[in-house]
Amino acid sequence: SGIKADQKWAELSKNDLHSLTQQLHHCEIIVTGKGAFKEEFVTCGGIQADDIHWETMESRKVPGLYFAGEVLDVDGITGGFNFQSAWATGFVAGEAAGHA
Repeated sequence: SGIKADQKWAELSKNDLHSLTQQLHHCEIIVTGKGAFKEEFVTCGGIQADDIHWETMESRKVPGLYFAGEVLDVDGITGGFNFQSAWATGFVAGEAAGHA
């Protein structure tokens, strides 16, 4: 897209944004297979466990803000566990936010 790697998002011109969106929209990615077992992992990093009320998935730092899925600092071997974690935390967060 011609955008410099160190350029800040807020500094992008309309032409830069258009160029980037066109490149992303027309990008073709060919998947040829997957890695061997134990090479695929849930994304680690993210919102730390101590910063969440696990009963509701609400932020301890920002009341009314809920987290779920791979934005959480939870990692492990895939094989459905990441899906289960995303579904379970999403359900808990949705229920809690709906009753807030």
